Amino acid sequence: MISKKSNFLFLTILSTIALSTDAIFTIDIYQKYPERLLEQLQNNKQVIKTSEIPQNESIVLYKFMDSEYYGLIKIGKPAKEFKVIFDTTWGDIWVPSSRCNLIEIVCMTHTRYDSTKSSTYQPDGTIVNITTDSYSLLGFLSRDNFYTPHKNVTNQTFIEMTHISFKSFALQRADGIVGLGFQGLSQTNSLPFFYNLVKQKVVKEPVFTIYMNRDETTEKAGRLILGGTERKHLKGDLTFVPVTKKLYWQIEVDSIMLESAKKTFMITGNTNAIMDTSTNTIKGPAREIMRINNLINAKNIAPQIGRYVVDCREYAKLPRIHFILKNKNFTIDSKYYVQRMSFKSMEACLSPFVVSEQDFWQLGGAFLMQFYTEYYFDGRIAIGETLF
Repeated sequence: MISKKSNFLFLTILSTIALSTDAIFTIDIYQKYPERLLEQLQNNKQVIKTSEIPQNESIVLYKFMDSEYYGLIKIGKPAKEFKVIFDTTWGDIWVPSSRCNLIEIVCMTHTRYDSTKSSTYQPDGTIVNITTDSYSLLGFLSRDNFYTPHKNVTNQTFIEMTHISFKSFALQRADGIVGLGFQGLSQTNSLPFFYNLVKQKVVKEPVFTIYMNRDETTEKAGRLILGGTERKHLKGDLTFVPVTKKLYWQIEVDSIMLESAKKTFMITGNTNAIMDTSTNTIKGPAREIMRINNLINAKNIAPQIGRYVVDCREYAKLPRIHFILKNKNFTIDSKYYVQRMSFKSMEACLSPFVVSEQDFWQLGGAFLMQFYTEYYFDGRIAIGETLF
């Protein structure tokens, strides 16, 4: 579980922005044939029934202010819809609870789960208290059925949050989180959502895929594919990188370099990084992050938040950043990694490079916008350039 920074930076930088989104939600579903059925089909030995063909699940991801990425799930019977961040840095699930006190503003302004209105609810009651330097969460465990657009998982354990700290979560568009990390990240010792998908044979393979778009004209941020891959969105070959520790989706980075007009600067070598699907930023140690921001002429206008801004007229000309993985260069361009915020005549461009509270790098949307990724629970991540 990674500490989450507050979205209050948006109020600090563009305090008059008022956004409302009425997104149209569409879901595609993808099919994958097991080898046995493919062989039968090719040899015309028998007719395959559609019901025999395992189907992967595809969930549309949406973006909020180009900083938060979320999808839709439903919980209970009758099913109630929630916006959730599918977060590779969490192992648990949580949503706001109807049992929140009225003074709990975050609960009151988000969709809440009400166990009294679900016929499939099962009580647990174990108290959960999660506190870090930047936020606090308090709730209790419950169990109920979870629904993606075409699949469902029964008796999924999750946290009903009765306290959600205001500063870190008040401006979050999503209601809660569905963790996609390894089971060791679970602070409740419960079976994570994707593990249950596999255990209950809802999906065939223990792999999920994420690809994201760079289109500023749409609310859609990309897709999460549960139980398979979707390589039509891949440009070129994949590079398979081993997970160094089955907790976070953590990999070894050979080096990180910045390419200016005249020379290339080595930022760091032989470091670790985790994939973070919950945010647009790229986080790292203070010294390296400050050096990058200096080299791209980013100004620290909000020291209390730790975000830097760049000149919106020049952002597309800023240096490229190279991440070397398994001796292969993965390059992100400034016209994609800079986070642009605009409202009418107002505009701000944020550097994605933020100081981390951890001792490793965190590669969020600024990296994932350019690179298609597959996550294998046997301990590998496959990375390749996204095709648009």
